[in-house]
Amino acid sequence: MSKKPKMAPLAAEELEPPALLAELQTDLGQLRAENKSLKQREQELHKYIRAKTDQLLTVIGTLPLKPEELDNATLISVDPIGIVGDSFSQVIEHLNETNKDLSFAMGELQAIFDSAGASILVVDTNRKVTSFNQSSRKLFFSGKKIPLEFCCNDAICHCSNIPADCTFKQVLKTGEAQRNSVTHVNNRYYHVIGTPIKGKDNAISHVVLVYSDITERKNNEQALREAENRLDLILNSAQAGILLIDPQTHEIVYANQSVAEMTGYSRNKLLGNICHNFVCPAIQGACPITDCLQEIDKSERTLLTKDGRQIPILKTAKKINLNGKEHLVESFIDISERKDAEEKLRESEERYRTLYSTMQEGVAQYRMLYDADGNAIDYEIIDVNPAYENIIALKRQQIIGRKGSDIYPLEKGKAACLDIYNHVTTSGASTSFEFNIKERNKTFNVSVTRTSPAHFATILEDITQRKADEQHIEKLAFYDNLTGLPNRVLMQDRLFQMTSHAKRCDKKVGLLFLDIDHFKRINDTFGHDTGDQLLKTVAKRLRNVLRDCDTICRLGGDEFVALIADIKSRNNASMVANKILEALSHPTVLKGKEVSSSTSIGISIYPEDGADPDSLLKNADTAMYQAKESGRNTYRFYSSEMNSKALKQLLLVNDLRKALVRGEFYLDYQPQLDLYEGRITGTEALLRWNHAVFGKISPAEFIPLAEETGQILSIGQWVLAKACQQAREMQLRCNIPLRVSVNLSTKQFQDPNLPAYVQEVLANTGLAAEDLELEITESILMENVEKAQQILHQLKAMGVTLAIDDFGTGYSSLSYLRTFPIDRLKIDRSFVQRITTHHNDAAIINAIIALGHSIGVKLVAEGVEQKGEMISLQENQCDEVQGFYFSKPIDPETLMDKISSQSVFCFFNHPAADGAKTTKTV
Repeated sequence: MSKKPKMAPLAAEELEPPALLAELQTDLGQLRAENKSLKQREQELHKYIRAKTDQLLTVIGTLPLKPEELDNATLISVDPIGIVGDSFSQVIEHLNETNKDLSFAMGELQAIFDSAGASILVVDTNRKVTSFNQSSRKLFFSGKKIPLEFCCNDAICHCSNIPADCTFKQVLKTGEAQRNSVTHVNNRYYHVIGTPIKGKDNAISHVVLVYSDITERKNNEQALREAENRLDLILNSAQAGILLIDPQTHEIVYANQSVAEMTGYSRNKLLGNICHNFVCPAIQGACPITDCLQEIDKSERTLLTKDGRQIPILKTAKKINLNGKEHLVESFIDISERKDAEEKLRESEERYRTLYSTMQEGVAQYRMLYDADGNAIDYEIIDVNPAYENIIALKRQQIIGRKGSDIYPLEKGKAACLDIYNHVTTSGASTSFEFNIKERNKTFNVSVTRTSPAHFATILEDITQRKADEQHIEKLAFYDNLTGLPNRVLMQDRLFQMTSHAKRCDKKVGLLFLDIDHFKRINDTFGHDTGDQLLKTVAKRLRNVLRDCDTICRLGGDEFVALIADIKSRNNASMVANKILEALSHPTVLKGKEVSSSTSIGISIYPEDGADPDSLLKNADTAMYQAKESGRNTYRFYSSEMNSKALKQLLLVNDLRKALVRGEFYLDYQPQLDLYEGRITGTEALLRWNHAVFGKISPAEFIPLAEETGQILSIGQWVLAKACQQAREMQLRCNIPLRVSVNLSTKQFQDPNLPAYVQEVLANTGLAAEDLELEITESILMENVEKAQQILHQLKAMGVTLAIDDFGTGYSSLSYLRTFPIDRLKIDRSFVQRITTHHNDAAIINAIIALGHSIGVKLVAEGVEQKGEMISLQENQCDEVQGFYFSKPIDPETLMDKISSQSVFCFFNHPAADGAKTTKTV
């Protein structure tokens, strides 16, 4: 309120009373007006203070002030604004503490959120990601910068169009949680749960999507389905009928295809029917398993067919537990043929008895007698035929039931021939031998065969006169003493007669030169006596193959000659050769062991291949060696080219000794690549020979010659040293840890100095032991398993890498394989080149890879020449590859250039992918 300015006091004489009074009244009026204005403004101030105080109290949750409880004067005195201000300070302090607790709680919640095994996304109604945990970050945003509000379609579905079964869409549509959705993300399966988040108005503001990894469960379900399908396929492929039956109701719950085929009913028709309506027809209450409480039933029964036939079957039934419930499984086979065979057997036995009684040879049947320890001590005669009575000069009643030691002269205190008979009964291998009874001056040929366990039979033939004749013939100079065959002298005479007759009659003569394969190995292993036994067997079989007009001769050692008279063409000689190969391929029992032998045959034809016996014999001999070079157990006809080839081989054998000195050998290298990274990880050293006259000689031609002459040992040592030296040079120039593979020959591996020589080479060249890989074939390892294990462990102790070459083509036992310290298996090219065209070869490679990985070794595929082969190997998880698809064998300089300039190999855009197959590398 403004104040009136003070006036100077008037002098009494200057202001008269009426005027003064009037002025005072005027001032009083002004004061009253100003007082009223002040009160009004005071009232407005109280009202304003009260309103603002009520407003603050309302904010902090306190009841508004009431005038009757707090008048204006008191309101001013208590300073409500100050009180409220203090309260707000306390509230703000409390809010700060609450915010800290809330931040901590949010951190804990985020940690729980991130540690959840499932992947969790929070998405708003516009499909924008507003929150996510670490699991979902790895699943959906791996390797990406992750902006919030990233569209869930782009993160999950990778498409702009929303799928019809979208969980997010279903949650928005129904307003409820969705739990049964399954999605496929990054090659894995996830179970999806969608849950809505609603606001105060019950409207959905966000959707929580939870992804649980169910890939393993899906894979297990798929594996289970595949196993069930395989089982059903196996059961349906079985020739035996198989039924699964409910033991309570006797209803059929499963029947395989064989049951349907045998009965004539469809599988669906069989299901639900009572088993007695089809198998072992019987009244209820007669089932051996469920009613008679047998553990297992094995018996002959009858099967009823749709057309009313009754088929005899052999049935096996037992209880099994399937999915927690007891079932009855029955399997049966049709034994109609066996029944018919039994009937025929009875008829045959009658015929046999007639023959048995009338035959000229003496037949006796025996039973072996054993002591308490199971050792054969004698044999008992249980039956003889009339001819046997005549030969032994004893009556039947004097023989039956008696022991061999009572009938025949003793041999070293034991029954005669006891060891031979015991061997036949234990091994089951029939045999024949000659038996002398000196007291009667008789010689018998005894053929022995096992008739049943601990029982055998002999056929006794009196060969006394024949033996006398043989002894007389053996004295003749024209027969071989061992085999009784014509010898070289008689062979020359008969060949001359045959060629002379053929010349007169315009006919042909075939000369077959036979040499038993690996006969020296048999002699070295079993001894010369056993070798002689084999020669006798061969001679016997050859006699059985040839005609009476033909001649079989023994030249000496394991060489035989067959002279075939009056042949019309080479086909006749081929037929005879095939018969000989077949006859000699059957195993022979040598010292109680079956030994399989084979022969190589060279054939020359008169007059095309020689006009005189010497030429025919020489040319057939040349053809025989060609048969051996072709893999043995075969035959070859002579051709004029063979002489030039034989001459070349003779020259190569002589030059092999000089090739090392002359420096004609060199090494090429074929790279080996990692199948996933496309980089060179190793290389295989391949021996080459640049002959001074013949040029480059194929390893397939000179390596067998080196092995036969024994020079492979010195050549192999040179290869090992040279490969290590060049590999070290390549490492230093290219600055990479390159691995080099070297093949070991049989003689190298059998060399007792091999470990020491390898150690010396590594020391001289500076190559690390782990960068040298030695390759051995399966056949080498299996020749002497214990010795092979010893050598391999010595090499492994040095740190050398070991590999089995050409795996899959040998005969190694898997039980031995896991005992060898092998690092790599090299799959033979014969499987690789058929992997895309032959299902069986693909399955074999898959099995080899799985086998190798299961025992902790890596797999290298050889001979990869096509893109399809490479892709199939990738799918089967092969580790490394080599072949013409990537590179031919190259010299060291070219290889170093490749290594120095190499980038990741493109498996799919390589020029060789669409090219023709290349030549096989040795």
